[in-house]
Amino acid sequence: MSNPDTYHAFMLDYATGNLSASMSLAATLHRLMTEEGDEIARTWEAVRDNIKPAGEDHLEALFRMEDIATEIINTDYDDVPWRKGLSGAHFCKLPETSGSLMRLQPGDRVFAHGHSALEAMIVLDGRLEDGRDTFDAGDLVLAAPGERHRPAAAGNKACTCFVARADTPFWRFT
Repeated sequence: MSNPDTYHAFMLDYATGNLSASMSLAATLHRLMTEEGDEIARTWEAVRDNIKPAGEDHLEALFRMEDIATEIINTDYDDVPWRKGLSGAHFCKLPETSGSLMRLQPGDRVFAHGHSALEAMIVLDGRLEDGRDTFDAGDLVLAAPGERHRPAAAGNKACTCFVARADTPFWRFT
């Protein structure tokens, strides 16, 4: 997991429907792949429901995200039409979500970089290290604006991630 404040702010925005489609999909993947993600999402949904219950549109969107996330989780990543990016990683843009799949082979490393908006990565398969920590399948890796990281495959297996970037502001605890 990333910075706890950023993580909880992200999951709060997920529970309230305040994330873009790609970021919501990242949260849904995390939720479906880990007990921690599901527990935190349920906690923030309970808070939301005590303030203002979710409308039908929001609940419908969550169910749709679960279908897309399940499809991504069950993908055979060896059959994906990968394209090599400038960073050295292989990518596959997902048309419905505005997110991408990223694959790093053992020994592959993306150059150190930062982002102007929040980036969310979910490790789908393998292990990822980013210069801050090492992450396993289901882990949500958040890179807040200004944070630098250097994603790399950890170990002797390819690492596949779902990558999303924010196009809207998110809550910050200050």
